[in-house]
Amino acid sequence: MIKTINSWRGLMAVTVVLFHAGVGWIWNIAVTGVTFFFISSTFLLALHHPFDVLNAKKYKHFVINHALRLYPLHWLGLLMLVPLILSAHQSINWGNFTLTALLLQAWSPIHEVHYAINPVTWYMCALLFCYFAHPFIAHWMFHWDLRRRVLLAGGLALLLALLLVPFDLPGREAIFVNPLSHIVDIPVGLTFVHLLAMLKSRYPRVGFWTATCIEIATLLSLAIAIGLNLVTTWFKPWEDLLIWLIPQGSILIAMAFLDGQEGALGRLLLTRPFQWLGSISFEIYVLHYVTFYIFNYYLCPVAGHFGWMIYDKLAWYCLFLTLPMAWLFNRYFTEPVTTWLKRVL
Repeated sequence: MIKTINSWRGLMAVTVVLFHAGVGWIWNIAVTGVTFFFISSTFLLALHHPFDVLNAKKYKHFVINHALRLYPLHWLGLLMLVPLILSAHQSINWGNFTLTALLLQAWSPIHEVHYAINPVTWYMCALLFCYFAHPFIAHWMFHWDLRRRVLLAGGLALLLALLLVPFDLPGREAIFVNPLSHIVDIPVGLTFVHLLAMLKSRYPRVGFWTATCIEIATLLSLAIAIGLNLVTTWFKPWEDLLIWLIPQGSILIAMAFLDGQEGALGRLLLTRPFQWLGSISFEIYVLHYVTFYIFNYYLCPVAGHFGWMIYDKLAWYCLFLTLPMAWLFNRYFTEPVTTWLKRVL
């Protein structure tokens, strides 16, 4: 893992938590984080698993190894949510629970299915599909030049964006959460890896101030995209993908290109607090609805309130529960389970 990418993931995970907790103004930042989660995941897959050679044994090992990274924490989150949901006098559809447990829920176009139990795990369902599809696409594109890769990745991204335009919000969500929609992220990740290799061959070293300017420029591109989306409706049809893909893609490539020669912003992301945040980003994302239920139904009433979706300012306090819980489960569950799986596999 490239350390600055790890830290940025942590920051994006926090924005997602705050948006889901009811901090409405952070939407434009949080939604860009979802794009970054996908493209950084497929980029790192392409970087470490080019699949120049593909055979059944290699494919089986890759899929099992990566799938087993998703399920343990996912199942733990579900098991924790069930009693919390029931204690809040809410019902559980056990058919939806089964689909969610198997990470099949995002294939359904029905809102109550693909967001069932733990709404954020649709991402894991789509990512699991990317694990199954990546070896084939990576092997197929292995000898492609950059121009062909850009044409395929850009064409698929534009096709998906055009497909989303005619639909209202529930329809757009049903398409966007469907794993097939994220087939586009695989050639995007492969294209970014090719572009990174070209940049490193042409510019093997950059200075501190050059690196800082690159980092500022990429963050400005994201700020401009967010600003444009706030002040005009022109970009609304594209906000699910295209408007965020370019700035978040530029941030991703810049972080990978500057790995080991970071500028001022990169060095800030390398500090221990940001690295710690990045190290627990997976737990933050998967378990934050668990902490929401605890915060909403057990802590908020003590404070004289009820409901994280109502009290915008109060919602920030859920981080004081989410972050420590994420760290505890990373330390005492994810890391031991990952170590055990590596030994077994």
